[in-house]
Amino acid sequence: MLLWEDQQDGRHLFLDGELDHEACDTISASFRDVIGQAKGTVIVNLSKVPFVSSKGIWLLLESRSKLKREGRQLLVRGLSPHVRKTFETVGVFKAAPEWDA
Repeated sequence: MLLWEDQQDGRHLFLDGELDHEACDTISASFRDVIGQAKGTVIVNLSKVPFVSSKGIWLLLESRSKLKREGRQLLVRGLSPHVRKTFETVGVFKAAPEWDA
């Protein structure tokens, strides 16, 4: 599930459930649309996401790259210990050190 709201510090996206291959297929178009319509920083909250697959990581990093090219920023917050470990294992924090907060 994907919900979003605009707040003072940017557009917040709230994901709920596993971000696996099937979920990415379901939400990727909406995810990209919501990010594309944001005016500034996008903050993705993963506090209710227990698992992120390689496709989920790719969706996040691809979106980050697009926003970065536009002079904007995508931040990821609320990582569970399992998701944090996955990100560490595959080297996400080397590509996106600002996500390790």
